[in-house]
Amino acid sequence: MGDFLLEIGTEEIPARFIEPAKEGLLRSLSDGLTQARISFGNIYIQGTPRRLAVIIDNMADKQEETKIIKFGPPANRAYDETGSPTKAAIGFAKSQNVAVEDLKKAVKDGIEFVTVEKIEKGMPTTTVLPDLLKDVISKIPFQKKMRWGGESFEYARPIQWLLVLFDSMPVDVEIADVKSSNYTYCHRFLSKGPIEIKNAQEYRDRLRQNYVIIDESERMGIILKGIEDIEKRVGGIAIRDEDLLKEILYITEYPYPLAGTFDRSFLKIPKEVLINVMKSHQKYIPIENPEGDLMPFFIFFANTVPVSDSNVIKGNEKVLRARLADAGFFFEEDKKITLSSLYERLSSIVFHVRLGTLKEKTDRVAEIADYLARILNYNETESLKKVARIIKADLLTHMVGEFPELQGTMGRIYAGLQGYEPDEATAIEEHYLPTGGDGDLPKTQLGSILGIADKIDSLVAFFSVGITPSGNLDPYALRRQALGVIRIITDKRYNISLSELIRCAYDVGSGIKDKLSFEDTKASLVEFIQTRFKFSMIEEGHRQDFVESVLDVVGNDIYDGYERLLSLENQSAIEDFEKLMVGFKRVYNITKQIFDSMQIDTSLFRQDEERSLYLLYDAKKDEFFNYIEKRQYAQALTVLISFKSDIDSFFDKVFVMDKEESIKNNRLALLKHIKDMFLTYSDFSKIRIE
Repeated sequence: MGDFLLEIGTEEIPARFIEPAKEGLLRSLSDGLTQARISFGNIYIQGTPRRLAVIIDNMADKQEETKIIKFGPPANRAYDETGSPTKAAIGFAKSQNVAVEDLKKAVKDGIEFVTVEKIEKGMPTTTVLPDLLKDVISKIPFQKKMRWGGESFEYARPIQWLLVLFDSMPVDVEIADVKSSNYTYCHRFLSKGPIEIKNAQEYRDRLRQNYVIIDESERMGIILKGIEDIEKRVGGIAIRDEDLLKEILYITEYPYPLAGTFDRSFLKIPKEVLINVMKSHQKYIPIENPEGDLMPFFIFFANTVPVSDSNVIKGNEKVLRARLADAGFFFEEDKKITLSSLYERLSSIVFHVRLGTLKEKTDRVAEIADYLARILNYNETESLKKVARIIKADLLTHMVGEFPELQGTMGRIYAGLQGYEPDEATAIEEHYLPTGGDGDLPKTQLGSILGIADKIDSLVAFFSVGITPSGNLDPYALRRQALGVIRIITDKRYNISLSELIRCAYDVGSGIKDKLSFEDTKASLVEFIQTRFKFSMIEEGHRQDFVESVLDVVGNDIYDGYERLLSLENQSAIEDFEKLMVGFKRVYNITKQIFDSMQIDTSLFRQDEERSLYLLYDAKKDEFFNYIEKRQYAQALTVLISFKSDIDSFFDKVFVMDKEESIKNNRLALLKHIKDMFLTYSDFSKIRIE
């Protein structure tokens, strides 16, 4: 056993690449070692802009032995009637370098074969590692890869050095013309030349001594401590954006906290703009006062220990001043133009070459929103029409042109300045929500309606011309759009016919040329939305089989399916529920090949148990369907659970497949009616029985 150390040194890797790369490296390395039969302990992976580092505890010094079974000819061909080996058996034994007497037999795919069992001894880990590491490193996932020099090997940035140690001994690996050693390179400016690393235990300390904090928790601790010290100094509260903090973590190897200031006159620019300029463009952390107003200070981190703090601060203040001056100018210029006047100019922006201009998309969204308002009983139709025209108008403003991240936000701000009602202005920003899988959702009904309309228009428009996500490729974020529709509908508890909503979006897109048929468009899009619903619900912790059981309902009405899922999970805790599923599976299996409508004839009943089951069905079916119609799903499930005892008694006492055809068919008819009633709630056949 020994500890293993791998460090891949590179040119600076973008911060957003590092976390997915670490996850992929962990997965590939773990799988690779397992497949190579090399046991190992904990795997620790750390990342900085210039390196990915792996430390593995207690790695075995050689592969585990394994038994290999080689299959030869079928046993009936390997031996004759007397049991003597045939030429087939003799030839197979010879090819495997064993005596015929050592052949064994084993069954594979229902056929008995002759076999040879061999023990494959394990090779030393140091012999296996070079090829294994080449394969693992080549599989590290990056959003973009590059080649350099004459190399065909691809990586996020050119590899500059490789450090590979196992049990304090260097392991020879060569990748992209770079040979491994037991040397690393530390801070680009504060450390000189290569640094020898003798073992994995001293690695972190040796890097720290040379101004590289490889441990991410330690590095983040330095960042947070620096923020706290500056907060105390200026008497403010830093806006701790988790994504920004993570980005700072991955753009620094030795974070050094500094604070700068800017002119108070810039505070007249909207707060959202100031935060965006500091955060998104300069990676600065804004500071608020206790009342939540911005203060003229910002925090930033140098990736070095400066010779002069003041010179570095002045340089960053100068850069920010220029950016804020631009933002102030754009803000004043934009205020001279009304959002409504920009509506016609949307025709100058192509939404997609096959789907028309942004004005055409805006008009489609307005029509879909009008349809949604009618079915959801939203009565503020004048507000809806007014806002629907301008939801994309801020894309033509100077501010959004310079800072695209502010789309929607600037629409809200400008609408507020131009006299729109607060909910109207807010809806402009909200129609883009959610911007991520677990992002904020619209709070206003107007924003929710416009958000659904905008997203369903994109989904139907792209699907209608055959543009759909493929594998990892989703350039138009259609998966996110579908998830947004699902999340808004379930959050707002909207019962909307998905088929009719798609029909509305399809029809308002009459100007789109060369479309697929409505039925083809609907079929592919409904399946897509069902898949998004399934994955999102499983991610939230819902049972997969329960989710799958309501997918057909989701294809008709997303929130209806969601309600049934929640009720299903609540009722599943009842002991009789699990036992009912056993009974239902018997009902389902015996009738699943019956598709015709079958009438029940009570005169053909021969046993009390079938009469009892029929009487229960006859007494409860109207009550059940009444609950379904009123969406009272907990009560509907309670009715179904009441069938447990009678279904059990029926199968215990009644032989369904009676030799008399009429009696058999009558019993099957009864079971089919019960099955159909159950399936009205959801597809219980998908539910696993524990």
